[in-house]
Amino acid sequence: MRAILDAKAFSEALSNVSKVIQKSAFPVLEGVLVRFKDGRCSLTGSDFTTWLTVSLPARGENFAFVLPKPLAAVKVCRYFTGELALEMHDVKSEYPTVTLTSGHRSGTFDAFQEKNYAPPPPLEETVSFTVNAAALLKRIERVKYAVQEPKNYSYQAERTCVQFSGNDVFCVDGHRAACDTDPALTVPRPFLTWGNALSHLKLMGGGEATIRIGTKHIWITTDAVTICTRREGFEPFRLRSAVPGSFPEEFFVSPKEFLQELEYLEGFQPRKHRRTVCFCGGQLFFDKAESTCSTSVNIEGESKITVGFDQRFMKDALRQFKDEPRVRMKISGEISPIILEAEGRNDFAMVLPVRLSGRMAA
Repeated sequence: MRAILDAKAFSEALSNVSKVIQKSAFPVLEGVLVRFKDGRCSLTGSDFTTWLTVSLPARGENFAFVLPKPLAAVKVCRYFTGELALEMHDVKSEYPTVTLTSGHRSGTFDAFQEKNYAPPPPLEETVSFTVNAAALLKRIERVKYAVQEPKNYSYQAERTCVQFSGNDVFCVDGHRAACDTDPALTVPRPFLTWGNALSHLKLMGGGEATIRIGTKHIWITTDAVTICTRREGFEPFRLRSAVPGSFPEEFFVSPKEFLQELEYLEGFQPRKHRRTVCFCGGQLFFDKAESTCSTSVNIEGESKITVGFDQRFMKDALRQFKDEPRVRMKISGEISPIILEAEGRNDFAMVLPVRLSGRMAA
């Protein structure tokens, strides 16, 4: 069994799909499925919650195998140029071999039969819509910082996933939220899924992608790339209901200046015990028995309500707008969410306050 394709394209595709793979006690589960069929070569890598497939032009016979050590093959393929020939030996054996040849260079690798590889879930008849892959990835990149990393099998989907609902793409981890809105795109069915899986949208470039929303999985496809990943949870968090309806105080600050002053305060804080930062009238401070520290930022507007926040979360929110000259801060009360937004943009960040007590609340 033999097929031919472009060496560089194969090397890049093999490298990309290998990034999905997780360590396993079973070598076949750490492999990449390589399939030649009808003039195309498809490479699939998976951690068995997400499947990433990249398709390339090829010519030759139809056959398939599992390459159990794809990273070793990637290192070899970096030296290949021009045409690459793949030849599968011992086709009927449980443990065939595959030889890769380009010019005067060649390498032979052990392989597994295709039947030993768990395929992606079959595509369902689903609700679907189309979207520009690069534009969607940009929206996701803005908000994905506001999620928790899932730990083991104990996690809450609404705190660890990117969420899609109506015109909104957002993340919320219980301490903060980040949301991007596109009035021109309405998701026909709300869904939640992993941010790591969505990062592979970059392989689709600026092309149009079709997103299919199934009962248990999401499929994102272009002519050359397919992402299949789990649909987590059931309903997204009702983010809009958590945003205050009115704001007695609205003022502007420079995100660059605000970040710089928070970095200054951080130098006075012990690493293991983050202190609540207080903010009022442009003043930033914390006041504990063992140390006192304060600084200030310029504000445009009036600020009289004292609020407290975890500076880690506020720094992340400000970085969402780091390239903007100023950001609007909206405060409803001492224990209400703090909203950050910038003029001319459809996204916002929300930071939950920390309740103040004693002289810090005064």
